Amino acid sequence: MLLAYARPETETHNSAGMKLEQQIEVMRAAVERGQTVARLHTGDPSIYGATLEQMRALDRLGIGYSIIPGVTSAFAAAAALGLEFTVPGDTQTVMFTRLAGRTPVPDTENLRSLAAHRSSMAIFLSAGMTGRVVEELQAAGYAADTPVAVVFRASWPDQRILRGTLADIAAQVDAAEVTHHALIIVSPALKTETRQESAPDSHLYGTAFNETDRAPTTAIITLTRNGTATGLRLHEHLPNSVVYAPARFVDDSAPDSIIPCTTSVRQTLQSAFQEHQALVCIMASGIVMRDLGPLLRSKHTDPAVLVLDEQGQNVISLLSGHKGGANALARQVARLLDSHAVLTTASDVQGLPALDLLGQDEGWRLAPHSRMTAVIGALVNGEAVGVLQEGGDESWLTDPPPNLTRYPDLDSLRESGPQAAVIITPRTVAPDSHPNAIVYHPPALVVGVGCNRGTPATEIESAIEQTLSEAGLSRHSIAAIATIEDKADEVGLLAACERQQWPLRIFSRTEIAAIEHVPTPSAWAKKALGVPGVAEPAAMLAAKSDTLLVEKRKFPNVTVAVAVVSSQ
Repeated sequence: MLLAYARPETETHNSAGMKLEQQIEVMRAAVERGQTVARLHTGDPSIYGATLEQMRALDRLGIGYSIIPGVTSAFAAAAALGLEFTVPGDTQTVMFTRLAGRTPVPDTENLRSLAAHRSSMAIFLSAGMTGRVVEELQAAGYAADTPVAVVFRASWPDQRILRGTLADIAAQVDAAEVTHHALIIVSPALKTETRQESAPDSHLYGTAFNETDRAPTTAIITLTRNGTATGLRLHEHLPNSVVYAPARFVDDSAPDSIIPCTTSVRQTLQSAFQEHQALVCIMASGIVMRDLGPLLRSKHTDPAVLVLDEQGQNVISLLSGHKGGANALARQVARLLDSHAVLTTASDVQGLPALDLLGQDEGWRLAPHSRMTAVIGALVNGEAVGVLQEGGDESWLTDPPPNLTRYPDLDSLRESGPQAAVIITPRTVAPDSHPNAIVYHPPALVVGVGCNRGTPATEIESAIEQTLSEAGLSRHSIAAIATIEDKADEVGLLAACERQQWPLRIFSRTEIAAIEHVPTPSAWAKKALGVPGVAEPAAMLAAKSDTLLVEKRKFPNVTVAVAVVSSQ
């Protein structure tokens, strides 16, 4: 069906009658001619897709490739059946397996053993041996009335669904003459009971994991008369704050931002915790911890919580000191009350940079393999910490502590062997580059793009990502995409930027034409648009740089160039 969307000039080959060697030869010859090859598989190539042999052959030839996942027939079959493989209370596991045929199955993965788990199973390449499947399942203890489904050519126009039990499914399959292109589904989810009102709901629909939509306000919560007086004094000077105070301490003429409370302090605290981005609690810290304890989840999601004595003499940052901003708020409140901020995070006590907040306002992205706890521990314990910074604001290094040393490149940092490392770079960094490192990707790259009219978003995204990958650059450091005004309405480019949340910079022909010393000028662009190129000068303009990090890469319908945002 997908071939119907191919361009008229597309060269097609039916692989059904071709040996592997013939298929690889067609691919090799096409690549040598500068063509793009799409090897189309049914289903998902990662499951019984016979792709490993093709990858090995292409690797030997030095031909690069990308694997684009499809929808496996198991999921298409589940959709056809109106089935969820993972049913609360019954199973949370799905197995993809097959009977042994021309391709053997390891002894440890025989169907009888796997069936003992009673999880959902999608049994591939076995429809012609349905009788054997039934025997194996019954040998594993499945009853004759166990529900089974067979889905032939899932998601295709001639799709067929056979529903039955172990007692009759083999006869149904034989009568329908189904021998290939079918899946056998065995799952507790096929039981009719799973659709009944009494069946358990997923935790997704409970309240424990609901996202909390907190207002950008600070709740000042008081408990005593003196504490309320302090809270009202703070409220006068603290922007975006509201006061929750016992009703007996609130005048009838109080404004709406002062809320009289008649419920317990526990209920007040817990409600405020869910509704506000910060809490200033003027009461004993023990009360706060006991009442908020059941709601605490993570420093990444909990609001900032401060505790003050009723005179406001000491302002304690209690929860979410860095991520939630409690330390910064404690300093602010202490200044407003002319009192003392009490911070217990080691980096703040020692006047060290808060590594978990670096680049927060500039959009730095923290790599998932970063070891933040280990690096912060090394910094506060006085151990050697190496820094490599190749982009982004460097003001945090204005007055570095003595145990923090800067290096010009990753090799130098590795050779020195500090206990921990802070790496700020638009480049990709392998997880094993340093055993204890945090890696930030600042938005330091501008990608210039030119494309033919009608180029789809996926092709543009693929060209950008391939260019960055081959240059060892991180897609998380893209600051913007840049192009010429003639592409301002290009549907594929606009869709790619919207989908990836890339800002798009548009430059006029006049601006593009003014760029001198374009590394690889385009004769076509000069003739058609009167400019020396599109991708390269657009990238240089947006980055305010007269050089490129990656010169123009040409793809069938896309050109890509990369520049580094100038620090000047």
